[in-house]
Amino acid sequence: MIAFRDRLAAEQQRKQSCVVVGLDPRFEKLPEEFQRLRPGEAVAAFNRAIIDAVEDLCVAVKPQLAFYELYGAEGFQALRETVDYARDKGLLTLLDAKRGDMGSTAEAYAQAFLHPQGPFDADALTVNAYLGSDGVRPFLDLAEHHGKGVFVLVKTSNPSSGELQDLETDRGQVFEVVARMVDAWNCEAVVGGTWPEQAARARELMPRATILVPGYGAQGATAEDTKPSFRADGSGAIVNSSRGIIHATWPDGPRHAALTMRDELRAVTGTLG
Repeated sequence: MIAFRDRLAAEQQRKQSCVVVGLDPRFEKLPEEFQRLRPGEAVAAFNRAIIDAVEDLCVAVKPQLAFYELYGAEGFQALRETVDYARDKGLLTLLDAKRGDMGSTAEAYAQAFLHPQGPFDADALTVNAYLGSDGVRPFLDLAEHHGKGVFVLVKTSNPSSGELQDLETDRGQVFEVVARMVDAWNCEAVVGGTWPEQAARARELMPRATILVPGYGAQGATAEDTKPSFRADGSGAIVNSSRGIIHATWPDGPRHAALTMRDELRAVTGTLG
């Protein structure tokens, strides 16, 4: 069994890309041709079209769970179909669920999203560590057993993240405390591209982690802003764009946006080490 981190690094090398495409579809924003379908069917069909357009330019897709939960059972069916289709196209799937709880509840979340016999069987999952280590351990244990990835929120891209994450403690800022925990757990991390100074510190504290960088594009982060999350050789990070790609002018805009993003990131990070 190959570990998720190694599978992801191999895909980055093979495609010379660190692009992740966020699949956050809203029915009312889909092109007209998809709005003739029921919401769940429309979301699944739209995601297939996006994947077809960008499969050679990105290494993973990242469905945000809220945009599927919104449509109930048919939304979950669309998510299941999306994960299957992406995998058929050779893409890794990272579910952005930000789950976090304790004990048997965390175990249930982990089984639902990461277990090979679960309803979604994604390659990786985002996790909130606010409850501490016993809220994360069930995800880590299952991921290690099945070669899946766990991305723990360290420094998020939203404007108010500093209200908690930048607070000073006797062990440093809160995000630094979480970063040290992530390094001890030897898992992956989420660090927003909108905070390059904090990203540089997070990379220093998590030398082994693969960092998922949200915030590029629509949230204001540039390719240059993402650079501190990468290692010196250009490895160790993947960068997500959602709205900037999937809401680009249909039908050619999504591919053009993904291509532009890939090339901008290549120029900043250099060869993926």
